[in-house]
Amino acid sequence: MRKLFAFAMMFLAAAALADELAVGMKAPAFSLINAVDGKTVAFKPADGRLSVVFFTCNQCPYAKAFEPRLIDIARRYRSKGVVFYAIDPNDEARYAEESLDNMKARAVSKDYPYPYLKDGDSSIARAYGARVTPHVYVIDGTGVLRYRGYVDDSARPEERTRTGLTDALDALLAKRDVTTAATRAFGCTIKWKS
Repeated sequence: MRKLFAFAMMFLAAAALADELAVGMKAPAFSLINAVDGKTVAFKPADGRLSVVFFTCNQCPYAKAFEPRLIDIARRYRSKGVVFYAIDPNDEARYAEESLDNMKARAVSKDYPYPYLKDGDSSIARAYGARVTPHVYVIDGTGVLRYRGYVDDSARPEERTRTGLTDALDALLAKRDVTTAATRAFGCTIKWKS
């Protein structure tokens, strides 16, 4: 009975992840409000720029653990022309910490080098197939998804053995294929807007 239950759970988990945006597909465009200044920020795939879209939030311990690394990576790769978009898809009606005001406070206090965008109805997270925070997507200048998954393979920097995001960026900047184009993102589940 336990084996059957375990198999059923693995099947359900695989089915839940089946609609993640596939590597090689065109990335969805979006226009979202930046919590910092209230202005709309538009991502237009195929704009010629290498872009990183990642789903994050204020309350998740994993998002908080990866936050310093994402800030550092964004600062280092910005000079190489890479554009970053942080998106919070969590339902602020049920989780007040995810409100625009709280997002702004966090972005300002941490000096985010990228816009912190509110996905108010969680539709962009659904379009990308994001499941957790953080969940990272790297899109090339033609608008094609080239990497999807984790930032690194451990929330603890001293325990990481693989650096998924920077490996993908380095390969694409060097005009090479990404060796590992999909990894399993891990973190807190997205708190979907109903």
